[in-house]
Amino acid sequence: MEWYRLKLIGLKSSKIRALMACNKRYKDIFADLDKLTNILNLTAGDTQLIENSKYCEKYLEVMDYLERNRIGLISINDYRYPESLKNITKPPLFLFYKGNVELLSKNKMISIVGTRRSTKYGELCCEKVVKDLVDGDVVVVSGLALGIDSIVHKEVLKYKGNTIAVLGCGIDIYYPRTNVKLRNEIEKKGLIISEFPIGMMPAPKNFPIRNRIIAGLSKGTIIVESSLKGGSLITANISLEEGRDVFAIPGDITYPLSQGCNELIKLSQAKLIISGEDILSEYGWPKTNEEGKKLNKLLGIKLKIYSVLKTKMHLEEIKREIPCETSELLSNLMELEIEGYIQSLPAGHYRRRL
Repeated sequence: MEWYRLKLIGLKSSKIRALMACNKRYKDIFADLDKLTNILNLTAGDTQLIENSKYCEKYLEVMDYLERNRIGLISINDYRYPESLKNITKPPLFLFYKGNVELLSKNKMISIVGTRRSTKYGELCCEKVVKDLVDGDVVVVSGLALGIDSIVHKEVLKYKGNTIAVLGCGIDIYYPRTNVKLRNEIEKKGLIISEFPIGMMPAPKNFPIRNRIIAGLSKGTIIVESSLKGGSLITANISLEEGRDVFAIPGDITYPLSQGCNELIKLSQAKLIISGEDILSEYGWPKTNEEGKKLNKLLGIKLKIYSVLKTKMHLEEIKREIPCETSELLSNLMELEIEGYIQSLPAGHYRRRL
């Protein structure tokens, strides 16, 4: 990872990015540095820094620290660097990681963020959404902050799914301290990443920078509980700017921590969702666990019935959603019940069993 020499020596990220675009390997820079200087309009100071990078003692210290602490480092040129992140306006040149770096290569990735002052409602929303996403083999990304972020990571781990935590500090800094146990579990079963250098303490300015990675990794971002000026809305805005999808879970119109989500929906900046199944349906992602495999066998009118039966519904309500003869509808409802997909209830109501 010799490219990191340039970062440590103090060369600007824009210059490093340009050098990386022209050269496959760090050592290739020196094959004809004079030519590169002209092509990239490097200053004499830039050229001197590049030359000095070959003798950067701090580089050896950092690499030794990373090895001793089992911390990995990849650059934007690395084959493991996610394509989705490369496509944002200012992708990080380097990523430190601990855990399963192969998760970065997964195609199905969704981020979930929200307030640090989460409520029981927010917790229940996270549980409902995350369970479906895990069933769909979706990698769930969040920021390991208190509140919604922590709940999201915990729920993913509870259901034995894959999660990525993006830090707003150096990867060697354990913040927040109350999440040490959770972080250790993610390192073992998921992935922790950070673009910030070793030793960088958390600071307010770091988190909007961190949020662009959360948004950039993901196909879409789900907002769960946010005030009108919550940090989660920064992530939502970044997602919109980068052409990614934004989803929001609606909340009580009288509650301040629901105002951010409700406003996004009101302004048509976010799609309203009430479950993770809405996300799977949006992208055509099937469920992959045993229960999901069984659901994927449904076809025709049976699939339509199951799709509309998101809550307990009366026969007449189902008929309004699925235009067909009553006898045909009843016949299919009976078959779905026999096959274990739904359950009939008193007074002509039905609900899902799976």
